[in-house]
Amino acid sequence: EARRRVEAILSAPLTLTLTSTLPLTSTLPLTSTLPLTDDLGPWVLSPQELAGLVILGEEPREDGVHITATLDTDALRAFLTPIADLVAREPENPRFVFNDETRQLELIAPGKPGQTLDVEATLDRLLAAAMGEGEREVAAVLTTVPPPVSDDATAEELGIRELLVENTSFFAGSSAGRVNNITVAASRFHGVLVAPGETFSFNKYLGEVSKEAGYDESLIIYGNRTVVGLGGGVCQVSTTAFRAAFWAGLPIVERWAHGYRVGYYEQGGIPPGLDATVYSPLVDLKFVNDTPGYLLIETYVNPTRHRLTFKFYGTSDGRTVEMIGPEITDVIPHGEPIYEEDPTLPKGTIKQVDWAVDGLTATVKRIVRDANGQVMHVNTFVSKYHPWQAVYKVGTGGETGAESP
Repeated sequence: EARRRVEAILSAPLTLTLTSTLPLTSTLPLTSTLPLTDDLGPWVLSPQELAGLVILGEEPREDGVHITATLDTDALRAFLTPIADLVAREPENPRFVFNDETRQLELIAPGKPGQTLDVEATLDRLLAAAMGEGEREVAAVLTTVPPPVSDDATAEELGIRELLVENTSFFAGSSAGRVNNITVAASRFHGVLVAPGETFSFNKYLGEVSKEAGYDESLIIYGNRTVVGLGGGVCQVSTTAFRAAFWAGLPIVERWAHGYRVGYYEQGGIPPGLDATVYSPLVDLKFVNDTPGYLLIETYVNPTRHRLTFKFYGTSDGRTVEMIGPEITDVIPHGEPIYEEDPTLPKGTIKQVDWAVDGLTATVKRIVRDANGQVMHVNTFVSKYHPWQAVYKVGTGGETGAESP
């Protein structure tokens, strides 16, 4: 009997297939950390691999001890684990805007179901196919996961009743590429819902920053230089989101300052110390919704007036926010300008590519009090900015040029 069982197990490869799956493209990133691929299987266990999974044992019976043959279920689960990660899709809530006149939600994008691999049910199918003498191709068992919020959810059900905070930042002087990137990045957050108790991750909704995602090349901070790269302007969006969360009194669990002061983030009389940089997946902006209901985020870009606005809607619990500072210390004057030869520019041309700014430390204290005046949160945000030198490119090419601003 054991011999027949082993012969059946090793008779042919065992193949796991997907009969259907949700699309790979999604507003949200996959839960999987594996590379994105269109080749979702099949996954094959060869007879040689199956031989390594066979477990022989003894089973006492009335007529004596019989040798048994089974497959190592723990090893099969380990085989299924990366497949489960690969096929997993996170459900996406619908997106809404809040109508300030009717005080109702308006659907702007329907929710999307997610999916998971039912490991135990798939394991049972694999075992049955391996032990039997029939079909050796097994269809994975997928479970559909509905979004937590339905498309017909109401403002009352979600606890979205009023505007909690509105924050606007300015980006006058931005290039067309930077304005485009601000618009693209801001759109990723328009209509997003944050559940009570949920930790909001900026990078989760930002997704991939690439040409395919609609981003242009613009100036970005990379290392200790300002260089041309994809996605310049994304931090205008993270900075505005940070300020909205700051003034909403929400607990901020991750925030990083830029390496040096960026003029865009001080437009409108905003002092240093209130910016937030992101660089997925290592540098994120995160805050917690500790209000009684859902938060609804709305974003609006006005490219002609160079304004970006974040609005948070929800249920006010009467909290207030006090900002103390910033206290400016450790001021470090910027150094002398740097002139670098550039053979791609006509001879005599001078082009400024970086602008001087002093270094300093800005310390901002935030006190959040509840409706009774009791302190809920006290936070200190310390931002250390390095001094930055002006950098000029000096043309050494063959043609004579003029100074370029």
